[in-house]
Amino acid sequence: MNAKELGKLYAENIKRIRLLKNLSQENLAELANVSSAYISEIENQKKIGKFETIAAIANALEVEPYELFLPAGSVISHNERRTKDLMKRLRANFSELVDTMEDFLKD
Repeated sequence: MNAKELGKLYAENIKRIRLLKNLSQENLAELANVSSAYISEIENQKKIGKFETIAAIANALEVEPYELFLPAGSVISHNERRTKDLMKRLRANFSELVDTMEDFLKD
């Protein structure tokens, strides 16, 4: 895949995911802290953005940055690292919830 094809895939994925999440370009721009004109330029394959922008857009769309470059319909492997990270986050939030409940019940 050459750079032009990759850029097209990136632009198409952003638009596809944005529409699946019922976000306007303005909504996505606000969540990613960029302008709606910039989102439009990306979706029209005029810009790609710095890594920070790619990461911000991915975060706003609630996907991993690399997912913006995968062909539509690709199966994403939930590997051990991602699973461990998810479990770590769940444990941290659960512990905080349990601590809060314990403090509440002490009163």
